Amino acid sequence: MKRKEHKSKSLLWRILLVLLSFSFGTIVHAQNITVTGSVEDQNGEPLIGVTVAELNTTNGAITDIDGNFSIKCVKGATLKFSYIGYKDVTKVVTESNLKIVLVEDSQALDEVVVVGYGTQKKGSVTGSVTSVDAKAIEDFPSANLSSALAGRLSGVYITQGTGKPGTSASFSVRAKGTPNNSDPLYVIDGVVRDKMAFDALDASEVANISVLKDGASAAVYGARAANGVVLITTKKGGNAKPTINYTGTVGIDVAAMIPETLSAYEHAVYLNDRAIQGYLNNAIWNPNVEQQDPTTKSSWYTDDELAHFKTTDYSFLDDAWKTPWSTRHAINIIGGTEKVRYFIGGSYFYNVGSFDNLKYSKYNFRASIDADISKNFTVGLNISTDNRKDTKPNWKSDGDRDRMNDLYKGLLLRTKMIPSMIDGMPVGNFIEWHPLMLISEESGLHTKKWQNVNVNATAEYRVPFVKGLKLKVQYNRTLDNRLIKKVNFPYEMYNFQTAGTNNHYIDPSNVVVSTKTRDDGNYVFKENQLAEEYQLNLFVTYDRKFGNHDLSALFVYEQSEGDSEKFDAQRNKLITWEMPEFFGASGDASESIVGAGSVSESGRLSYVGRLNYAYADKYLLEAAFRVDGSTKFAPDQRWGFFPSVSAGWRISSEPFFSENIKFIDYMKLRGSIATLGNDAIGGWQWMARYGITTGAVFNGLSYGLEPKEVPNPKLTWEKSTSYNIGFDSRWFRNKFDFSFEYFYRRTYDILDNLNVSVPTTFGASLPKENYSEVKSRGFEVELGYNDRIGKLDYYLRGNFSFANSWWSKKDEAENIRAYKSEIGQSLSREWGFECIGMIRTEEQLQQYMEENPNMTIKGQKPGLGMLIYKDVRGPESDEPDGIITDDDKVVIIENKVAPITYGFTIGGKWKGFMLDIFFQGMAGHKKLMDFRGNGINAHTSTFKYYNDHWTPENTNASMPGATQYKNNEASSFWVRNASFLRCKNISISYDLPKTFVQRIGIDKARLFLNGTNLFLLQDKVKWMDPEATSISDYPVMRNFSFGLNITI
Repeated sequence: MKRKEHKSKSLLWRILLVLLSFSFGTIVHAQNITVTGSVEDQNGEPLIGVTVAELNTTNGAITDIDGNFSIKCVKGATLKFSYIGYKDVTKVVTESNLKIVLVEDSQALDEVVVVGYGTQKKGSVTGSVTSVDAKAIEDFPSANLSSALAGRLSGVYITQGTGKPGTSASFSVRAKGTPNNSDPLYVIDGVVRDKMAFDALDASEVANISVLKDGASAAVYGARAANGVVLITTKKGGNAKPTINYTGTVGIDVAAMIPETLSAYEHAVYLNDRAIQGYLNNAIWNPNVEQQDPTTKSSWYTDDELAHFKTTDYSFLDDAWKTPWSTRHAINIIGGTEKVRYFIGGSYFYNVGSFDNLKYSKYNFRASIDADISKNFTVGLNISTDNRKDTKPNWKSDGDRDRMNDLYKGLLLRTKMIPSMIDGMPVGNFIEWHPLMLISEESGLHTKKWQNVNVNATAEYRVPFVKGLKLKVQYNRTLDNRLIKKVNFPYEMYNFQTAGTNNHYIDPSNVVVSTKTRDDGNYVFKENQLAEEYQLNLFVTYDRKFGNHDLSALFVYEQSEGDSEKFDAQRNKLITWEMPEFFGASGDASESIVGAGSVSESGRLSYVGRLNYAYADKYLLEAAFRVDGSTKFAPDQRWGFFPSVSAGWRISSEPFFSENIKFIDYMKLRGSIATLGNDAIGGWQWMARYGITTGAVFNGLSYGLEPKEVPNPKLTWEKSTSYNIGFDSRWFRNKFDFSFEYFYRRTYDILDNLNVSVPTTFGASLPKENYSEVKSRGFEVELGYNDRIGKLDYYLRGNFSFANSWWSKKDEAENIRAYKSEIGQSLSREWGFECIGMIRTEEQLQQYMEENPNMTIKGQKPGLGMLIYKDVRGPESDEPDGIITDDDKVVIIENKVAPITYGFTIGGKWKGFMLDIFFQGMAGHKKLMDFRGNGINAHTSTFKYYNDHWTPENTNASMPGATQYKNNEASSFWVRNASFLRCKNISISYDLPKTFVQRIGIDKARLFLNGTNLFLLQDKVKWMDPEATSISDYPVMRNFSFGLNITI
C-alpha cells in the first residue's frame, strides 16, 4: 500500500513540476560549430525553404534559393530536415559540411485505411471511405464521440439538437434512403455494436474512425449496410517501452442561446391586447350582440397592476439555473516487446446540468494484449467495460425525451408576474404545475443506468507453407444490463394573498391563504433489461505479390445470436420521497404492483467474400459479396445476396500523364456499383402474433387471445443499389489535395403500410409489405492545403456535401388528386397554408370580405389582426372554392433536413504552440416555428418577438394579433431559413519544452484550452438555436475547458 501511495505522490509531484518548470530553465554552455550544406530532391534539384532544426532546442535555419543552409550547433547534435511533401531526415552532426537528399513522401498513399474486415492502403481504395484520426478529437470536451465528429467527415450529417448532459447527436450517412430506421451500422474492432456502444467510447481509447459511404466499401456488411458503416478501431499495444499518458480537463458550460421572453409588463399588455382584439372582432362578426367591455372583466390588467409589473420581474428559469460544468480524466499505459504488446486504459467523465438533478457520468476501462505464441501464431484478448448513469427530473409530459422540451418550456415561459418561491415555499398562484418542484428530488427522479461488458478474443495463424495465407478466428461476447427507475411524488404549492384591482400579483405581505397539491402520480417504477450477444468470425485471407500483380482475397464465416429479457414493475403510494423503493410504498399487490415483460431472440448467419487485384499499382479491381440469413424473416425469405464491384485507375502513374502534367503528383479515378440491404425492423412480423384479452364468460372474467395484426410471411429485406464515381488527387508536391465524388442510390422494397389502397369495409389493417421506393443522389468534395513558412506549419482543410432523396414509388389511392401525390417529392416536406398577408385595418377587412363574401378560415370568419391564406382548391376541384380548408394546403418546406453540410479547419503550429479553428455549417433547409402564439395565458408567457404584434395602434406589426384566430396554423408565414455556420471548436495548445519536462521524468507535456459552439457567423433563424429541434428544447451548450496532457 505504501508503495502505491509513493507512486501516486510521485506522479502528482511530476505534474506539479511541469507547471513550475514552465517558468524556469537552465543555460547549458557548449562548444558550437558552424554546419553548412545543401538539400536537394532525389533528382538533384535544390529545395528552397527546407526547415533545418536542431532537435530539443529552438535553434533552426531555412535553405535559400540554391538549397544551401548554415546553422550553428553543438557537435553531436541532431538536425532535422523537413519539407512539405517529403519525408523528414534526421542527421547527427559529425562534420561541418552536409549534403542531404529528401525523398518524396508517399505516406498519404501508403497510409493504412480501415475498411470492412481489414485494412487497405489509401492509394488502393476504390470505394468511398472517409476517416478521422482520434488525435483530431482527443481534446474535444464531449460526453460522446458523435458530437465530436460533427462537420469533420464529408457526407456525414451530424447535429447536436440539445445540450442536455450525455445526449447523443443524430448521425446519418449521405441522404436518407428510407423512412424507416436509417441509422448507420456501427462496428467496433470488427464486431457489430449499436450507437450506444459507440457513444460510450472515450476518445482516449480510440485509434481511428472510418465511415464507409458507398455500396462497394460497405458491401461486406451486406444486409445492414445500406445506410453506411461506421468503423471504430481501438488502441493496441506496441513494441516499445511502457508509456503512460494522462489527459485531464475541466470546463464550464454556457447556453449558446436562450430565447428572450416577455417581461411581466409585456405579458400583461399582451393579454390585454388579446382581449381588445377579441372585443373588436366579435363586434364586427356579431353586430347585433352586445359585447362586454374587456376592461370591465376580472381578467383585465388594470393601470395599477401594469404599473406594478413595470418594476417587478421574476424568472423561474433564473431561479433554477446553475452553471453547468464537466470534467474528464483519462489515463492509459501502452507498451510491449517484440512478442507481447499491451494497452490498458481507463477514463471518467462527469457533467452537471444547468439545474438540480440533471447530470451524467461515464466510467470506461479497456485492456488488450496481443502475444506471439510462436513465429506464426498470435493470440489477442480485448476486454472492455463501461458504466453510465443519466439522471434527470421525472416529468410525464417529457417521458424519455432527452430534449426535455416541456419541462424546459415550463421554466422558460412561466409567467414573470409571480415569484417561483416565497420563503422557501413554492408559489401556486395562477399556475397548474411548478417547474422548480419538478427539478427537486422531492417530486421524483428519472434515472437510467447502463452496464456493459465486452470480451473480444482472437487467434491468428500464418500458414508457413503457403506464403501470404492467414487463418484467423474471432469470438466476441457482450453483456448489456440496463436499468430505468422513475420515481414520482406529489408536492404542495401555496396560494398567497393577492393584490391589485383584479388581484393579479402577490401582496407584499406574503400571507398564505391556501394550499394545493399537484398529484401526477405517487409511485416507483423500475424496468430492467438484460441482453447478451455473441459474434463468431472465421477468416481466411490471402495476400501475395507476383511481380506487378498484387492479389488479396478474403473469406469470412460470421455467426451471431442474441437474446434479451425485459421486466418492469410499478408500486404505488410511496410513504415518503426519501424512500423511493418498492418496500417504501404502501400500496398492496392487488392495486399497485403492475408488471410486464418481454423476451426477444435474434440470430444471423453470413458468408463474406472479397477479391482485390492490382496491376503495377495502376489498375485496381475489387469484387465482394455477402450472403446473409436473418431470423427476422420467414424461412423462405430469410436469405439475401449482396454483391459489389469497384475499380480504380491511378492515371498519374501513366507516362503520358506524369510526363506532361507535372504539377499533379497523384490522381486516381474510381467507380463502384453495389447492392446492399437493410433489416432494421421489428422481428417476427412474418408470424401471427396475439395479445391477451378478457371477455365475459358465465358472468366472470376469463383471459383469452386475440390477433394483433395480419402476418406477412413474404416480408424480406429492404434493398438498395448504389453507384459511385470519384477521383482523388494531390497537387504541387503534395501540398494540395482534392477529392470529388458523385453518388446515386435506389432504395427499393421499402417496408410500408398499404392501408391507403384498402377499402374501409376491409375492417383491419394490412401488414407491412416490401413496396415503396426512394431515390437519392448527391456529391461530395474534400480539399486541403498544408505548407510551411519559416517555422510556421499551417494547414487548411474543408469538406462540402450535397444530397437529397425523393419518393419514386409509393402506395397511393387510384383516384388520388395530383397535389396529394408524394411521387417525386422529398421525404422531409412540410405542408401548410400559403400566407398571402394580414388584415391590418377595417378597410382591408371590408374589402377582403367584399371580394370573398363567403370566406371562412377553417370555419373562422376573417377578422382584424388575422393572417389570410391563399384559396388554392376545393375538396373535389382544383379551382378556388371561396373558403380555406385543409384542401388548400401546399408544400411550404421542401427540405426540413439540410441537403447541404460543410466544415472547414484552419490551423497551424509554431514553436510548440498549436492553433486549430473548426467551423461547421448546414444549408438548404428550413424550419417551421413551433411556437406560433398558441398556449399563451395568465401563467404561460411567450417570446420577445411577439412584442411587435398587431393592435389597432400598431397596424404595421410584424406579428399577427394576440388572439389566435387560426393564426397558429402551419403556414409560410412561420417558415424560416435554417442555414447556419457555427464556430464549432477552437483549440489552443502549447507543448512545454522537452528540456524542461524531461528533467523531471516526463517525456511530453501539453497544456490546452478548448472552446466549443463559440459563435454563429451565419444564423438565419435568429429566434432559436439552428440545430435545436424546438425553440423550447434544453439549450445547446457553449463549453470552455482547460486541460493538461502528460506522457511519461
